[in-house]
Amino acid sequence: MYSSSFRLTNRDIDLALEAGHLFLVFQPKIELATGRTLGAEAYVRWNHPDYGLMPPGLFLSFFERRGRSVDLTRSVVATAADAMVQWRLQRQHWPVSINLSGSDLGDATLPGTLAALVGERGLDTSDFTLEVPEGVFARNADDSARIICEFRRLGFRTALDGGGAVVVPAEYVTPDYFSEVKISGAAIIRFAHRLRHAGLGFIGRRVSLAASLGLDATAVGVEDETTLSALASLGFTAAQGAHICRPREAKELIGWSFAQDMRSDFLAVDAPDDALLLEEPMEDDDQEEALDRCHLPNEITLSYEDHDLAIPGIDDVPVCTGALDPACFFPGRNLIALMRRPPRHGRRLPGIDRPIRMRIRRPKQKPKGFLARALGL
Repeated sequence: MYSSSFRLTNRDIDLALEAGHLFLVFQPKIELATGRTLGAEAYVRWNHPDYGLMPPGLFLSFFERRGRSVDLTRSVVATAADAMVQWRLQRQHWPVSINLSGSDLGDATLPGTLAALVGERGLDTSDFTLEVPEGVFARNADDSARIICEFRRLGFRTALDGGGAVVVPAEYVTPDYFSEVKISGAAIIRFAHRLRHAGLGFIGRRVSLAASLGLDATAVGVEDETTLSALASLGFTAAQGAHICRPREAKELIGWSFAQDMRSDFLAVDAPDDALLLEEPMEDDDQEEALDRCHLPNEITLSYEDHDLAIPGIDDVPVCTGALDPACFFPGRNLIALMRRPPRHGRRLPGIDRPIRMRIRRPKQKPKGFLARALGL
């Protein structure tokens, strides 16, 4: 649709780079074992003054065809570095991943240029992961490996990014060239989970190789709980995707954590009949007397360093809640109840089948008699 309605030129690229029409959004990456935020991946967007917000699949290929991918990469790294500086002012030290193109791997001057951009902002190159497309690397492995070695010499981390279907020589999937492997596509990951018992498959072999060499393995494009819950069993160590957090602008991610998003599951709602009460039922008079003697807080904080807690998981197997360190539950008033209902936004920790919500229930008032109502009491 876009290709038939307008034409882009080098002048559009120049204006985009000079006038700030290009901007970044970031998608957080979490550690599967703990839910801890490991960093974020930067995605570039183009808000064209005439054509509006354009899909990346369109303009990224245009930059590549025009030989301007290196200019785009420089702009992305500079903008990402500026965002990291702002995060650090808020005491948020997140590393960032940047995607490289085929043209980037053919430019011998790029490693030094990017290192200079990072150094100018007082940042360390080790805070950046440069993601290499597996297809580009496989087509020209020797030349790409030389550029990657230069990036590694300057302190950058590198990741082999793709679906795992492209054959990359095993001698290159080592810590000498890569710090991490990334598998993209929720459908691909779900497919690997279905074939887990039939054999490892190409994804399983890539992840198993990474694990044997001490490389991190990240799943990209996690869009549902089924996929997220299956990742650890497949050997993945980290994940990112819309189910965890959609890409957002840098300022919107200040203070973000997966555990914090999880807390919205613990909302004040009306208790169902099968609610599990933390206290034995009491008569209404006893409840009111007990409430008069104490003041319930608006927020209950449980520290998992002080308590050994677990919550119901799949098949009623308890799941350790240490990933929520600490978790805050926001009750309403009065008695605390545990309720098992699906979360509103669908986010849960891996392995958790039903979340626990906490609230305080107001005791029922005794109905007034006819005489009391008649007298207005």
